[in-house]
Amino acid sequence: MTVAPAALPPLGSPFAGPSHLESAIVADIFGEIPDEVVTPELALRVPEVKRALQAHTSLVAPLKFAVHDNGSDTPRDEQPFWASNSDYPAVSPYLRMKGVVSDLFMYGWALLGAEVGDNDLPRDMIHIPRNLWDIDPKTGNVEADEAIPARYRQRLILIPLGANGLFADGIDSIRQARKLEHARQRRLDAPPPATELHITDPRFDEMTADEKRQLSKDYSENRKDYATSVTPSYMEVNDHSSTGSVDLFESGMNSLRIQLAMHGGVPASFLEAGKEGGSSGAMSYSNEGDRQSELWIFGSAEFAYAITSRLSLPDVVGEDAEVRADMSAFAVPAPTTLTPETAPEPQTPGAINA
Repeated sequence: MTVAPAALPPLGSPFAGPSHLESAIVADIFGEIPDEVVTPELALRVPEVKRALQAHTSLVAPLKFAVHDNGSDTPRDEQPFWASNSDYPAVSPYLRMKGVVSDLFMYGWALLGAEVGDNDLPRDMIHIPRNLWDIDPKTGNVEADEAIPARYRQRLILIPLGANGLFADGIDSIRQARKLEHARQRRLDAPPPATELHITDPRFDEMTADEKRQLSKDYSENRKDYATSVTPSYMEVNDHSSTGSVDLFESGMNSLRIQLAMHGGVPASFLEAGKEGGSSGAMSYSNEGDRQSELWIFGSAEFAYAITSRLSLPDVVGEDAEVRADMSAFAVPAPTTLTPETAPEPQTPGAINA
């Protein structure tokens, strides 16, 4: 069974990269592939992307989702099977929601496949990975791959984030991160020389590459075996080891971390990024509670509300009902009012509480 959602945007290049066949054709024509094809697997090799995704899934996936009657703060006594269980082997509701959050994070869309019960509402659900479903460009129908069991294709529940995923808005930053990592690897594989043998006599300018290598080797072996070195008059030894460590583009990486934090919906300090020209300590938090609250309010909450809003529609829970998640752990605590009884006693300057 397919569902035809209204006014769906086309799933174009930000969502689906070239196939292996297309890459092979490009390689045949140009001799090499000009740029890496950015896939979810490749994106997760960027540590900042993986950390942001882990943060959102660790906050949203464990939430308890329950059906409420409209206007009731108390969940229904009788909950649907999918709210706390699944018949699909080894895939718990936690893993189901972890997959949903991952797809919302990457693509801005996620899909659940549901088995319909006797009441014509979903009884059981599974997450359908992004590579196993698509939208027919002619009809707008959501179509799941036949690899998904037929019972879970009885009703397809498409969940929109209401915003672009990382693969749309953050694709340039991901590519920059990969290029910067390649540059770091090249720098590590071929660091600047610590010692330079500078020949001052122009008569030796015609030395062959083999002769230069032999000269460098002889000097290195001598320095390894002896604490004293002897150099001819036409040679100067310049020591570069005291100029500092190898430049691993930390400034550029810090700037990129800030971009990825913005795209990933996490505080910059969560990715160990510092303000431009400063250090990461300039953006630290006083406690983990503040850090988690900001991560939730400005990032993870978007995924939780997208899920509960979609699951609250009539095709999932029927009329006059809604799905809520227990988000009390992320509630902002009310300010404490100090009274004469609860106010701390004034301290003498320099005194320390016992």
